[in-house]
Amino acid sequence: MASPCRWETATLPMTPSSPWAAGSVSCVLRSAADPNRRVSSACRRGASAPTRLGGMNYTAILIYCRAFKGGGSRLAANNSFPAGEQDLFPPTPPEGSIGNLRKTNISALGIAFMLFCLVSAGAFGIEEIIPAAGPGLTLIILMVLPFVWARPISRLVAEANAILPREGGIYAWAKETFGEFWGFQAGWWTSMDTYISSGAYIAMVGGYTSQLLSLDAEGTFVVKLLVVGCFTVVNLVGLIEVERISSFFSVLILIVFGMAVVFGLINWQTNPFDPIFAAPEAPMGCLVDSLSIGIWMYCGYECIAAMSGEYEDSSRNVAKGFRIALPLIALSYILPTLACLAAYPAGSWTQWGIDGGFSADVLGYGTIFATVLGHSGVVLFLVIAIMSQCTIYNTYLASGSRSFWVLSEDNLFPKFIRKVDKAGRSPYVGVLTIAASSLVFSQFDFTTIIEMNIIFILARYMFLGFIVMRLRKMYPVESRPADMYVIGGGKVGVRLYSALAFGIATFTLCLSPVANFFATVAFLASGVVAYIVFKKIYGGLAKESPEHHPSDPRTGLAVGDTRRIGLFALIVAGLFALNVALNLLFLG
Repeated sequence: MASPCRWETATLPMTPSSPWAAGSVSCVLRSAADPNRRVSSACRRGASAPTRLGGMNYTAILIYCRAFKGGGSRLAANNSFPAGEQDLFPPTPPEGSIGNLRKTNISALGIAFMLFCLVSAGAFGIEEIIPAAGPGLTLIILMVLPFVWARPISRLVAEANAILPREGGIYAWAKETFGEFWGFQAGWWTSMDTYISSGAYIAMVGGYTSQLLSLDAEGTFVVKLLVVGCFTVVNLVGLIEVERISSFFSVLILIVFGMAVVFGLINWQTNPFDPIFAAPEAPMGCLVDSLSIGIWMYCGYECIAAMSGEYEDSSRNVAKGFRIALPLIALSYILPTLACLAAYPAGSWTQWGIDGGFSADVLGYGTIFATVLGHSGVVLFLVIAIMSQCTIYNTYLASGSRSFWVLSEDNLFPKFIRKVDKAGRSPYVGVLTIAASSLVFSQFDFTTIIEMNIIFILARYMFLGFIVMRLRKMYPVESRPADMYVIGGGKVGVRLYSALAFGIATFTLCLSPVANFFATVAFLASGVVAYIVFKKIYGGLAKESPEHHPSDPRTGLAVGDTRRIGLFALIVAGLFALNVALNLLFLG
């Protein structure tokens, strides 16, 4: 047992970037032997707070530091200290709640299933890659991307979340590391991605259901309305219900795709890698045509962190969830695709499409069920396809409803979005607004939706590595708790993962035709315009803490924002130049 010690004072070193820098803080000291016993005091920034413990000896003291304005932090202590010393580590929010939202106890396995739903929920979508890339290249893409794309992204997210398990995820990390302007951009990209992409899953539910029940346009819209209404209610009930439904659906989806693997292997008749390229004379064209869909199939890992402030023990459970989810997702793509390609006649790969198994002229994962089980197999696979899109929508509704909410909490978005139900279970206005946008965007073509939201996804991933490298400087690894997740390999490891995420995201973003890239510029610029408008109207961080987030009286923006906007313009110009160069090099 650690020797007892007595705390006489608690000195809180504070910097302008500290999470508690905005206003006074409250320090709570707890004893492991008597967790209900605590002593509180308040101090101002830069001051030391005398904290007399009444002569009591404490062991294994854990100190929490809550900022009344702008969030909170955890002070983690070793088992015993000399008087007046402490082991300071700032990131974790106070226990019990985040803002007006309550904490939820979700296990690492539950988080893994939520990740499975956010990223995958089955191999639906890969059918489009096969005729464009070729069966061999498709399998190679599915096997390589987990190592050079999904693993770097998931590890970067896991480390950032371990340091700063905050509501809003990448918005909170970007704000902490690069300030208000860049934080808003990351939050805006996340919000727009969720509000747009949610419609894609509802559109697919409508399409699958119309095939199953032979519905007309009006009937399909009613189905969309019912699905949106059902999962809106689930999200209003609370995060734990979202996790339970995600876990249940995930198990069913994995069972059915496992059946596809077994059926395919039993009926193996051809080489699934032949041919490698759909057009051997233009291999780069095959890669260009398919890479963006492959990248999209392995996106969504960072969305789990948007709710991180609501998870109990988020720092550890999210990292554990990643370790479970990453191989599960990769195998759920690779094995069914390989088995089904091998089970169909040679040369039939040109007939693959998202209607495979539901149409006699199109092949897909459902075809193997039709071959083995007949019409009942088609029905089974259609039901699973519907469940898959529903569970993705369910988790995105939970994640996305927090995106504008955290911006509003920092006075960077209208106040109405921050409303939370009395029980603190969900930001109900955010949930309802995404539900409404889902119905609107579900009227768009699926490909159009993906082309719009992939821009915001890739922009986040280009930024993610810079955030984690800055966090390494702000919170050196050696000063963190020993059991906190850290990317292996030291500086080389984190730089390698950051370079892979940035390089692949940039390459994919700049592969679009030059004419389409103007839309990319417009989408990215929308974040700057929105920041200027909302900053001027609602005040941003300066409204609560003008001394720590001063405004420029000439512009009404934060000091230095004009330089940041100029840097943003230079980055976009550089991306445009790279887009032109890649088009000349690969597309002629």
